Amino acid sequence: MRFVLLNPNASVEMTARMCAVAREAIGPGHTLDGHHNPDGPAAIRSAADNALAVPGLLALGARHLHRCDAAILGVSMDTALGELRRQATIPVAGVTESAMLLGSQLGAPVGLITVGPDLVPLYRDLVRQYGLGSRLAGIIGIEAPGAYGGATDTSVADKLRDAVRTLHRAHGARVVVTVAAALCGYVNLRDTDVPLYDGIACAALQVLALARLRQASLSSAG
Repeated sequence: MRFVLLNPNASVEMTARMCAVAREAIGPGHTLDGHHNPDGPAAIRSAADNALAVPGLLALGARHLHRCDAAILGVSMDTALGELRRQATIPVAGVTESAMLLGSQLGAPVGLITVGPDLVPLYRDLVRQYGLGSRLAGIIGIEAPGAYGGATDTSVADKLRDAVRTLHRAHGARVVVTVAAALCGYVNLRDTDVPLYDGIACAALQVLALARLRQASLSSAG
C-alpha cells in the first residue's frame, strides 16, 4: 500500500524525521512519501502559526491525497484534520487523536509530552473535542530548543525522562506519548516509569490498520 505524510509547516528536516519514524512503524512492503508546506510557518508553536498553516496544508491535500491509500497528518495539533477528512476519500490520521486512542488502549490514563508550554491549553481543548478528556492524565510541554536540531540531544532526553516521571507520579499516567514532531527519535529511553511511545508511530499504525480495513471492505463490495 501507498501512504503519504503531510507536514503543515515548512521544515524539510522535520518532515524527514517524521517519515523515518512512520516508515519504521508501517514496516516493509509499503511506500510512504512525505511533503512539507513551503508556505507554512517554520514550526507550529502558537494558535497563529496553526492558522497560518491551514491554506498550504489543504493545497497539499488536494495534490496528494488521491494518490495513496491513507494519509498521516504530521503535526501534533492535528491542524485542519476535519477539513482534510472531508476533502479525502481515504483514511487520514492525526497525531494527537491517534496518541490518545492507541495510548488509552494500552493503558489509560495517557500522558502527552510536547515541546514548549504555550500550546498545552490548546492540546487540552483538542483532547476534549475528541471526547477523550477522561482518558487524559496530563500534558507537559518541555523547554527543549535542542529538539529542533538535526541530531538527538542528551539534554532533551533528560528533560523527556523527567516529564515521563512527573506524568506518572504526579498525574497518574500509565502510558506516555510524545506528540511533537521535534521529539521524533527520543522514545527509546531507558529507566522510564511507564511505557513511552511516539505519536507519529501511533498515527502510522492507525492508518495502516484503517487502510487494510478499507481495502478489505472495497474488495468485499466488489
